[in-house]
Amino acid sequence: MSDTSPRAAAHLTVEELATATGVTVRNIRAYQTANLLEPPVLQGRLALYGRRHQTRLELIRELRALGFGLDAIGDMLTKVPRSSASPYALMAQMFSRGFFQVEQPARKSLSDLTAHWSETATPEQIERMVRNGLYRPVPPDEVAKDASTQPPVFEVLSPSLWAIGQQMAELNIPLPTVLDMQEKLIEHTRALARAYVDQFVIAMVREVVKAQELPPSDAVGGDDEPALSPQLLRTIHSVIERLRPIAIGSVSAAFPVVLQQEFDRDVVHQIQALLKQAKDQTS
Repeated sequence: MSDTSPRAAAHLTVEELATATGVTVRNIRAYQTANLLEPPVLQGRLALYGRRHQTRLELIRELRALGFGLDAIGDMLTKVPRSSASPYALMAQMFSRGFFQVEQPARKSLSDLTAHWSETATPEQIERMVRNGLYRPVPPDEVAKDASTQPPVFEVLSPSLWAIGQQMAELNIPLPTVLDMQEKLIEHTRALARAYVDQFVIAMVREVVKAQELPPSDAVGGDDEPALSPQLLRTIHSVIERLRPIAIGSVSAAFPVVLQQEFDRDVVHQIQALLKQAKDQTS
């Protein structure tokens, strides 16, 4: 009977592992220190590494090349479930870290959020702002050491949209009306986003994985290792990166056309109503 234990599978020294993966010995040890790589198998004083170490290192190397920091990689790998679905879980972690965002969030106090209306938002309005997904309450321990004496702070996920709200305030549009418009905007853009994710992103990832003939997880270094090759990771990242401006640009391109159509339809309706009213008054 063959020995399939980790000790039997481990046969590479750290120098041989570095040569096999293109990762320096120094970085291998740094990844171990950061708990991104499990410890080697010790045979006396000799530290040996196996296929599972090599697969994990290749994955870390590719994530680093795509711009992810060690903390982000550690967070992603920790959240990947130990199952055959792990490639999809890892990709979900990759693209859930602000991949499609084009703005850096800004932090504002509650008074700053509504200062242009010269009023303080009610608890009900605050709940609506948080519920629509554009504003995130910042936990006190993220604000400052003396957070107990600080007013509530919110993270504005779209400073540009917040600035548009300021412009609406300057046009004397009431805060409740602006919140109504924001909720409608989020409702419909969220539906568009779901359509893109369901019909394009998920389908595209499924086809790429199928084309690459992705093996089951136990075929790549054990059942606790994501079955995701660096090449596949690079391909999916590249395709979704190309999709990002297409998805955002299509909404920007379509909205002015639809806005004009709705405006024309409403103006025509109002003119017809006024003409009918004038006719009724003279008859």
